[in-house]
Formats: sequence, C-alpha cells, structure tokens
Amino acid sequence: MKRFSVLMAAGLVAMLAAPALAQAPTSNSDMAPVTGMKPDRTTAPLGVREKMLAKESAVRKKRAECRASAKAEKVPLLKRVAYIKRCVKS
Repeated sequence: MKRFSVLMAAGLVAMLAAPALAQAPTSNSDMAPVTGMKPDRTTAPLGVREKMLAKESAVRKKRAECRASAKAEKVPLLKRVAYIKRCVKS
C-alpha cells in the first residue's frame, strides 16, 4: 500500500509538471514584441503636450492641497478619498 501511494504521488507530480514544461516560452531572438507603436515616437505636438502637462500639474497641485487640508481637518481615512474628490472638483 505504501508503494502504491508513493507511485500515485509521483504520477501526480509528473502530470502537473508536464503541462508547465510544454507551455514554457520559447526563446526566439529574431521576434520583437509587437506593441503597435514605436517607443521613440511622440504622440502629440509639443504645444499640446505642454498644455496637457500644465493641466496635469495643476490637478496634482490641487490634489496635494486637498490632501493637506484633509489631514489638517483630521478627516477619517475611509472618508478621505471622497473628501479629496469633492475638494478637487470644487
């Protein structure tokens, strides 16, 4: 009985290991990942990017101010996210 259980355990390990080995990624060095976009290409003109960055930095600054005010007012942690969202919208 002991040999049978050892044999079953070994068989189970072999069954579980076989699909993992069969699906292992192959090394194909001539294939580059396909992303659909060249990584060195910019997607927006310089002026548009500067406007987007300025807008994002303004939102970040406002969010930081709202976080500081929530901390100063000692808003509970679970209610802080909603407080910050309301503060940023106003």
